[in-house]
Amino acid sequence: MAEFDCRICGSRDEHRMVRAREMMFGTREEFDYFECRQCGTVQITTVPDLAMHYPPEYLSFDDERPSVLDETFAKRLAARWAGPRLATGRGIPGDLVLWLKPWVADHFPPSLRHPHLALKPSTRILDIGCGRGHLLRTLRCFGFRELQGADAFIDDDLELPGGIRVYRRQINEIEGEYDLVMMHHSFEHMTDPNAALVEVKRLLAPGGICLIRVPLANAAWERYGTDWVQMDPPRHLFLFTERALRSMAEKAGFDIDDVVYDSTSFQFWGSEQYRRDIPLRDERSHDIPLNPLSIFTREQIQAWENEAAELNRERRGDQACFYLRPRA
Repeated sequence: MAEFDCRICGSRDEHRMVRAREMMFGTREEFDYFECRQCGTVQITTVPDLAMHYPPEYLSFDDERPSVLDETFAKRLAARWAGPRLATGRGIPGDLVLWLKPWVADHFPPSLRHPHLALKPSTRILDIGCGRGHLLRTLRCFGFRELQGADAFIDDDLELPGGIRVYRRQINEIEGEYDLVMMHHSFEHMTDPNAALVEVKRLLAPGGICLIRVPLANAAWERYGTDWVQMDPPRHLFLFTERALRSMAEKAGFDIDDVVYDSTSFQFWGSEQYRRDIPLRDERSHDIPLNPLSIFTREQIQAWENEAAELNRERRGDQACFYLRPRA
């Protein structure tokens, strides 16, 4: 136990201390965290120099491949027709495309199919913490035209096909007005998430909405402790609970439209690897598609997928999507 001020809820107490290893790249460098007794957020005690922990091979920087949907004219056309149907649930041409080519739907992010978003091709979308913009390139294939990204750790500004711009900026340096501001597993990387929510509110157009996808300290944290794969020290500065993030959003002036749990088997096989001292970027890692060196069977992975689905139903999965709307 040690006394710290929680940077999320402000409580000062003797919080539980833990020490976790860097295991994505397997440096095994150790970092101290504490678990707030009041709001449950697990947070790093001292923020290190983060730039050195985002090397070029970091997962959102090392993927410069175009979307598979961009490979041929036929695929581009299928995605363009299917996009409105996937985003809104309406559109007869899209129904026909998805009946003929159901695989197209696999490339549309489930978190963007939520009815509260009501996306259109003209929706102004900002992706914060987007790396080199792979998701934005995919959305362009589906017909979205107003796409912009920002990431504090890329080397320089990027101009991608279709007029997509990705800027090397912190959230407080971003300008413009957007109908959707989204953060897919980037909010937990921010040094001041309370201030970040205030900035998001500044960037949203009237009627706009914010989508935040984050890991949550839940059943997997209880089971695996510091071997929990989504702890990811030191890049993940905060591992929130649902109640903590709800409280933060409400204090920042947001109403919460919905919270959807979307955890997967990753919480299990990744954490089991770490327990066995196998980094995520290891030749034996299940992270490598169809890896013959993986220590897990297909039956084990399917069992974990089933368990993840049950945890999501119970609202105890290790990640969720929060849909936030500025309070009127």
